[in-house]
Amino acid sequence: MGNIASKQYPRITQLRAITTDTHQSLDDKVMSYEPFESNENYINFLRFQHKLMEKVAPLYQNKQLTTVFNDLGSRCRLNYLELDLTDFNQPVSSINNDEVNALSLPAAIGWLYVIEGSKLGAAILAREVGKLNLTGEFGARFLAGPGSGGGSAWREFMQSVELLDFSESEEKTMLDGAKDAFLYAHHCVDNVLANA
Repeated sequence: MGNIASKQYPRITQLRAITTDTHQSLDDKVMSYEPFESNENYINFLRFQHKLMEKVAPLYQNKQLTTVFNDLGSRCRLNYLELDLTDFNQPVSSINNDEVNALSLPAAIGWLYVIEGSKLGAAILAREVGKLNLTGEFGARFLAGPGSGGGSAWREFMQSVELLDFSESEEKTMLDGAKDAFLYAHHCVDNVLANA
């Protein structure tokens, strides 16, 4: 993020700074499993994405959060991931979301920063899945459907985050939330991809 953008989005800049290392190590870990080399690898990648998205799905219906982001409900990709898994005749699991349901607003913002930020690479990933002849109509809906994220959607998200009035303690809680979200994403990789 350039100097101008850093001044315009100081909170996002701070979130990015404290998560850069864990973000890069997560990307490296995911790509080490070569998710776009075969359908089998890609299915495991879908299972990883689904496990992550299922965890945070309740946030997209949270009434307090929808007052911050008026389009939040439309940003959730869980249904598209479930359809993608179904395309490959894969079972759709369910998990306990109590931890996420209990998050405070600042912590939830930290989690959403991670999930919404992860969409920025969707266009690149969509080109990769094209090598497997997968599209927004079969197998790769979550990369192409509404909520897949784009430049304008990310800017709107950042702008909404910057408008929040947090205390120093709440700022720390938000940063900790982002760290926790990345830790959970690492757990999903280790649990799903490493055991595939």
